[in-house]
Order: sequence, then C-alpha cells, then structure tokens
Amino acid sequence: MSKATQISPDAVHKRGAHEQAPTRMPRILVAEDDAEMRRLLVWHLRNASFDTIECADGYQLLDYMGRPVLSGDPDDFDLIVSDIRMPGVTGLEVLEGIHEAEWFVPMILITAFGNEEVHRQAEELGAAGMFDKPFDINDLIARIRQVLVLDPSRGDNWAPQPIEAKTATRVPVDVVFDNMQAFDNIEDRVREAASILESLQDQILYCRTVITGPNDGLTGRYHVQIMVTLSDRVFVVRSNLKSITSETDLYDAIPVAFQVTLGKIRKHLTGRRG
Repeated sequence: MSKATQISPDAVHKRGAHEQAPTRMPRILVAEDDAEMRRLLVWHLRNASFDTIECADGYQLLDYMGRPVLSGDPDDFDLIVSDIRMPGVTGLEVLEGIHEAEWFVPMILITAFGNEEVHRQAEELGAAGMFDKPFDINDLIARIRQVLVLDPSRGDNWAPQPIEAKTATRVPVDVVFDNMQAFDNIEDRVREAASILESLQDQILYCRTVITGPNDGLTGRYHVQIMVTLSDRVFVVRSNLKSITSETDLYDAIPVAFQVTLGKIRKHLTGRRG
C-alpha cells in the first residue's frame, strides 16, 4: 500500500454552459484525537480547497457516519481520513464496518503505531491509503487527489470539463484504468452502463469511471469507482463487492455501480427540489 459562483439550486444546468465550478467541493471527514495534529490536517486540507469536517475521537466519527452508514447510504462524505488509535472506536474498526458494505466511502488511515501487520489489515479491508506518522501532508493531499481524481493530468473531476468532442445525446464519460490494462469491450461496457444516467444528462457536467485491478494479488479483486459532477454536487461511488474477482464479475458489477450512482443523484435532486 502506498504511503505515500454560486448557482441557484433550482436552476437547470444545461450542458455547454457550465463555465462555473461546482459549488460543493470534495467533502472530507477528518478524525484525529490529537488536537494539534487535527488542526494541522484540517488547515492544510481546507487550504487545498477541500470541504472539511473534523471530529476529535471515534465517538464523534460514528456520530457523523452512523446514520448514513447504517442506512446503507454513506454519501455525506466523499472520503474519510482517520487516525487508527482513538477513544471510542479505532480507525480500523470503522474501516471494517464500512468494508461490510457493498458500496463505501474511500478511507485513508494514519497512525503513529504502524507496522507490517497493521498495514496488512488496512489493505485487506480496502483502505485507500495508509500513512505512518510523521508524514508529509503534501503526500496525503496527493493521495486524496489520486483517490478522488486518479490522474490530475487528465483534468480535475471537481471542475467542469470541455465537452466539445462529446455527442449531445450521451453522458460525457471518461474511463480510467489503474493497476491494470484495459481488456476487450470494457470501455464499451462502461459507456453502455452510463446510459442509465441519460435522463439527467442536462445536469451532468462530467462523469469519470475508474476501474482498479487486483492489488498485487492480496485482495484479488477489482474495484469500480464512479464520480459524477453536477452543478452543485459531486458524487463518489466506490464498489466493495468481494465477488469482483474476474473479468466476468467486473462486467456484471459496472451496471450495478451506475444504478447505485443514479439512486444517489435522484435522492439529491428530490431533496433539492424539496
């Protein structure tokens, strides 16, 4: 594992006229019981333009996460950064709980007590990153951007993307492969599955699908992550399906990922109209 504007919510945002960035930037939940470390993390993340919520221990972490996680809809945060050892509940215990869900929020762990066993547990539970203190906060921010965007050189998913080359009848989808080579028809499968979002194409600015290959044989499975940008919100959906261990499983999982994404977007739009 690597260690290292305001838009009216009622306005219908037409593609081709989205010069503004989304009003909601990535939302990160930071859990750290060391007050000085927590302030440092939050300051740097906010300075990097992340919308950041902080909590001081495992109890507060559960308070922030509890309802959406227990309801199977943990979309209030796009990513979690958590210390491992905290009063109430450890970061690994939270990660283990998220790990049981089929779709989960990416989680990065930090610790002053890192060892090979802790790193092994974190990786087996699907941690998006593991940092041993002391670490360079710029490395953490780079990893967060990698998890949420994957490759900044391809453009920032949190800002509007040029769509001149996109057809007017299809959702603009960028497909990226991580730790794997694309195999036959996989991009076609993604674009076919993305058609479920076409009823919302006037509101979708950009969509990125990241497909990650098995991680050095340790977990032996693929991950699917979808990020959809609206004018006022970015949605991150990441698979945690233990069954995605073959190309056939991956083909089957991609449409499910888009169905989950569609459900989250519709829920948001319903609440926005209300």
